[in-house]
Amino acid sequence: MIIDGHAHATAEFADPKKLAEIMKELNVDKVVLCPGRGNDSNYEPLRPKVRQSLLVTNHRILFFSNLLLRRWSKDVTDRDLGNEYIFKLTKEMPGKIIQFYWVNFLNEKFYSLMTDAYKRMKYQGIKLHQAVVPFDNESEELEQVVKFAGENNLPIFIHIFSSKEANKLVKLARRFPNTNFIIAHLMGLENVIKHGKDLSNFYFDISTYFIISERRIKKAIEHFGADHVFLGSDTPMGYDNLKNNLEKIQNMDLPLEEKELILGKAIAKLLRL
Repeated sequence: MIIDGHAHATAEFADPKKLAEIMKELNVDKVVLCPGRGNDSNYEPLRPKVRQSLLVTNHRILFFSNLLLRRWSKDVTDRDLGNEYIFKLTKEMPGKIIQFYWVNFLNEKFYSLMTDAYKRMKYQGIKLHQAVVPFDNESEELEQVVKFAGENNLPIFIHIFSSKEANKLVKLARRFPNTNFIIAHLMGLENVIKHGKDLSNFYFDISTYFIISERRIKKAIEHFGADHVFLGSDTPMGYDNLKNNLEKIQNMDLPLEEKELILGKAIAKLLRL
């Protein structure tokens, strides 16, 4: 089983026909979809043309890039609409789309919107993004979401803003061992290793292919196991992301069993698919 554990319903991934074609070509069984900028398949986002290098893959540089992302992503109103659009896609592509609900803390009704949507949509995970929607990992608002997620077996997929926020998240995860956290882009991996390597409720997404080195993927496997590492594309933040990350894992010097876990078996187990 192959599962893209991190993508956005934007551009080609907003069009069920195009998405189905891509999945068939790459033998991908399911895709985790989160809202993105624009639900129009004709919308062309700004895609970075970046080659992997020691500078780009440096974990401190990844945190620094969040400052730029926060400036660029000021308009988050389409995320609420995006949740509805992905729910629509789950009906158009049954069995293919795994919906992760984007929580917008900027909306004072975020909690009731989240809980009401769960009753109707039965989404399978929660998406949080500290660079796009600023919040503190020690906030009461986040604690509400973490409790709800744990009670309903919903993993929280989180894009961490800084090293300081990563350390706060470790403390939170220790307080709520029944809530699982998926760390986007391996951001904060080193912090989790230092302060929470004994925790079993941390998982790691290895998108996007050009910012994640094989060395850091192996570091995540060494400390947490391949069953806690997930394939992701972060489409459309780049070109041919899914294809390139699939090839990266398939070509890495890893046992076949570990490759199969990363490519889909691990997240399938977490989501009880």
